[in-house]
Amino acid sequence: MRTQLLVGTMVAGLGLAAWMTLPAAAQNGNAPAKPAPSGSPSAAPSAKPAPVAKHKCKPGMVPIPAGTFTMGDDENTEKAGQVTVDAFCMNRTEVTTAAYAACVKAGKCTPADTEYGCNAGVAGRQNHPINCVDWNQADAYCTAQGLRLPTEEEWEYAARGTDGRLFPWGNAEPSKQLCWDGEGNDKGQGNRQSTCPVGAYPKGRSPFGLVDMVGNVWEWTSTQKGSYRVRRGGSWGCVDPSCARSAFRHGDGPTHQRDDLGFRCAGSAALP
Repeated sequence: MRTQLLVGTMVAGLGLAAWMTLPAAAQNGNAPAKPAPSGSPSAAPSAKPAPVAKHKCKPGMVPIPAGTFTMGDDENTEKAGQVTVDAFCMNRTEVTTAAYAACVKAGKCTPADTEYGCNAGVAGRQNHPINCVDWNQADAYCTAQGLRLPTEEEWEYAARGTDGRLFPWGNAEPSKQLCWDGEGNDKGQGNRQSTCPVGAYPKGRSPFGLVDMVGNVWEWTSTQKGSYRVRRGGSWGCVDPSCARSAFRHGDGPTHQRDDLGFRCAGSAALP
């Protein structure tokens, strides 16, 4: 059953709400939760160039070098300490409606939902992100491409790099850098009605060059927390700037389909 987008993302259940307040390490069961910091949050560090990758990836993917970063932030989840990820590849954009339709036509994917707000079968939406697909459909698409869904750790690292920036583009508050519905967006707050073409907001790219890492559609990850699968990145319907933070996390059951939820794939660090 598809979940219709509501203004202000709602948490599905007290268990998930409690999980969302924990540091990433605590959520993984590897460390106890620490108390929230007192006083004003420390100033965000200045953005700096990301490490340079030396490996190759499939066409349409971006090489992400191995690295260590601080996962989480003080506003959404307390900093979880240093997390190290291996080199990998990630789609530069979210998977498009056209790309998903090709997988369906090839018999390797099941059709996306076509209810109101869904992009599948809608004229002019071929270059918009596919939405209204559940976790299993997203996983099946990536598998059909010889890829996989990214882990939550890989996703956040690809979105923010190693310098602790709050947003993919740096530390400036969100406005016209992304497809969202908050104050300062190019359509005016409250006027956004749907997704945007992928890559339409290049000023919001991550330090590794990925686009739409926040805004447009939330993105499924491979990470599981209890009965939920973690989604990252906010969406076109977000109005609160905190929704655009690279550390912001949420979750849904694997069979949920939403008009503000899609995905991108990740893969090995070298061409097969």
